[in-house]
Amino acid sequence: MIIDTHLHHYERGFFSPRWLDYVAYSWAFRNPPFNKDPAIVRPKIEEGLEDVGGNRLIEHMDEAGIDVGVIMPLDWEIGFKDKAGVTIEEMHEIYADLAKNYKGRLIAFAGIDPQRENAVDIFDWAINKLGMKGLKLYPPTGFYPFDKRVYPLYERCESMGLPILIHTGGPGIALLPSRFANPIYLQDVQADFPKLNIWIGHAGHKLYREEAIQVAAVAVNTYLELSFWQEVAYEDEELFIRWLDYARRKVGVHRIIWGSDHFAGKRVRGKESLLKWVRWFHDLPETAKKYGIKFSPEEMEMIFGGNAARCLGIK
Repeated sequence: MIIDTHLHHYERGFFSPRWLDYVAYSWAFRNPPFNKDPAIVRPKIEEGLEDVGGNRLIEHMDEAGIDVGVIMPLDWEIGFKDKAGVTIEEMHEIYADLAKNYKGRLIAFAGIDPQRENAVDIFDWAINKLGMKGLKLYPPTGFYPFDKRVYPLYERCESMGLPILIHTGGPGIALLPSRFANPIYLQDVQADFPKLNIWIGHAGHKLYREEAIQVAAVAVNTYLELSFWQEVAYEDEELFIRWLDYARRKVGVHRIIWGSDHFAGKRVRGKESLLKWVRWFHDLPETAKKYGIKFSPEEMEMIFGGNAARCLGIK
């Protein structure tokens, strides 16, 4: 079984106008010649990201041989200082519908900014009414993981045995600061919620990869999640393989989970990108031999799906 523990789904209205304006501005002025017009690309951005109904995402998963995917809403409104086109409740309903329509293939987490005054109420509704199976947090919207406003969410996840993925690493999404995303700030959470299943999203990539390993090593329920490491793996395979071997020795292979951070936009992240990442990991045992490192079939099964299945209660 292959479980992708980090997927997203976008539709029109999921992003704030301020972020879309910045993406268009960045397209126009990032590289010379600086004579492009942001207005040209601005109307096309959401069209290139959206996958209404999720059919394209399932197609990409089928092509790559992924059995189960965990989809996670992103609550960025407070961080962007601007309203999105849909409410956070509407976004969760869309995600819940996807999980229902593709039952057995997609598992939906809640994704709520704890800075919202009604964050706990939204979470309770998402879990109890919509049937969501975990929580995604994105600290760069303006909070540290040890912020006491997050603690009621931790308490609920720990008591119900629900995993929680916390974004770490950077540089991250434009306009949202990565200083909040250092895994070192998870240590308070580990100490206060020792039975909480914490997934260190992106395993600290790239800024905080060493911190991610050290933090994961000290708690029995903390996992390294490997999404977004594609760039490093493709550009410097030896560096990534040696880092993964180091993580395996420090943390344990039973606490490393595979993910992609994929989404199936019309123009962004085609199915080839997901297929390439799956193939790269399929080839890892053979590739690692070049550097005197061995990954057994049993270890690959744990990374690819076994460890996530244990956390998610998938038999």
